[in-house]
Amino acid sequence: MREGLGLEGIVCKRLDSAYLPGRLSPLWTKVKNVDDQEVVIIGWRPGAGRRAGRIGSLLMGIYDDAGKLTYIGNVGTGFTQAMLDDLKARLEPLQRETPTADTNVPDAIWVEPRVVGEVSFTEWTSDGRLRHPSWRGLRPDKEPRQAKSALSD
Repeated sequence: MREGLGLEGIVCKRLDSAYLPGRLSPLWTKVKNVDDQEVVIIGWRPGAGRRAGRIGSLLMGIYDDAGKLTYIGNVGTGFTQAMLDDLKARLEPLQRETPTADTNVPDAIWVEPRVVGEVSFTEWTSDGRLRHPSWRGLRPDKEPRQAKSALSD
């Protein structure tokens, strides 16, 4: 339904509540539509500021029907400090010089595509990227080649 109407979610409100222009109200709550996608981590970008020395964002890929790994964007939110430390420890031994997907991301640290995670996101963009992805966690129960577009299911 969302795809046909182009809606990003719904607003839940009390029937007797008034609209308050320019103000947030607990009486009106926006609930966004989100989807989940399994992803292969293909690299990361170093963090800055409070994330200096840690991962700033993960670079994500999925496999297409022909078995080619495709870059689908990066995710930089949804992490705890413990998650970032664990991910860095897992990914550092997998570092490589070149990307495994056809992309050119500045300052990227590329890794072998062996670690699978899951993100929530709002939609696919027209150029095949995830819009507003948020990290949900690792998927140790999945093999990298199982990370395919949820659209092809």
